[in-house]
Amino acid sequence: MQIGTETLPEFYQRTHQQMPAELLSKANVSHFNVKERICLTKQTPYNRRDYYKISLIIGDGIHKAADKDIPIENGGIIFYNPAVPSAYQKMSDLQSGYYCLFNDTFLLNTIRQDIRYQSALFNPAVPAVIPLNAGQSDRFVHMYREMEALLASQYLYKYDTIRSLLQMMILEGIRLQGPVQQDNSNDRLIARFFGVLNLQFPVDSPENPLRFLTPAAYADQLHVHVNYLNNVVKKATGKTTREIIHERIVEEAKTLLLHTDWDAAQIAYTLGFEYPSHFNKYFKQNTRTTPLLFREHWRQVS
Repeated sequence: MQIGTETLPEFYQRTHQQMPAELLSKANVSHFNVKERICLTKQTPYNRRDYYKISLIIGDGIHKAADKDIPIENGGIIFYNPAVPSAYQKMSDLQSGYYCLFNDTFLLNTIRQDIRYQSALFNPAVPAVIPLNAGQSDRFVHMYREMEALLASQYLYKYDTIRSLLQMMILEGIRLQGPVQQDNSNDRLIARFFGVLNLQFPVDSPENPLRFLTPAAYADQLHVHVNYLNNVVKKATGKTTREIIHERIVEEAKTLLLHTDWDAAQIAYTLGFEYPSHFNKYFKQNTRTTPLLFREHWRQVS
C-alpha cells in the first residue's frame, strides 16, 4: 500500500473548512491554526503530513502509527510527526478537545534542536501519545484557549505569543513523557553535539561565518569518529547528523532574510556557501522558494 503525504491545503479540503488565504500562495508561507476538535469520521486517513499537529483528545480512541495501535482511554495528547504515517480511530461517540496545526516556517528558530529531539513532534523515536488525567487535560485546554483568543485578536505580537505558548505545550509534553531513554555515554555525546551546534548560532555578522558545516567537522570537535556520531544521532533523533545541520542552516537563513538587511550574497557567505548561486539552489531545495521571493513575501505580509 502506498502511503501519501497530506498537505495543509488538502487537510482543509478534507475537513471541509475554508482555505486560509495565505495557503492560496505557492510561496513557503508561515501557517498556524487552532481549532476545537470535532470528530466526525470513524477514522482519519492513514498518511504522512507536510505539517505538524498537536491534538488534545478527550474521549476514547486508538492512535495508529508504524504498525502499532496505541489506545487512548478518557483522554491524552498526540504529537504528530510529519514523517510518521498515522491515523486516529475514535472508540467512543463522546469526542472533544482541541488541535493546532503549524509548519516549519511558522516556528522560525523558536524551538532549539536539543529540545526538538526529546519531543515526538520532531523525533519519531519518541512515543507520540501521552495519557492525561483531568488536571493535565485542563492545563492543555487553557493553552489552546489562549492560542485561540490570540489568533482571533488584533494584537500586534500575537504570533510571537502563540509561539511561546506552543513551546510551552511542547515542553509540557516532554515533562509528562519523561526523559528520552538513552545510555549515559550517548546522552552526553548528544548534549555535546547540540552544544557545539548551538554555539554557532545565531549568526551576528558576515565577518563571522559558520565554521562547522559537515558531520565530519562536528565529529572532529567532539573527538569521535564521524560514523559513531552519525549512528548515535540517528538513533536518538530519528534524523541524520547532516539533516540536523541542514535544518539549522535553513532556519538561520530564514531568520537572516527576515530580520536583517543583508543581501543574499552576504547571507550565503556567512552560512558557509562559496557562491550565492549555491545558496539559492540549496534554499530552494529545502523551502520550495528562492531567498528573495521568501523575503519579499514576508515583507508584503508584514
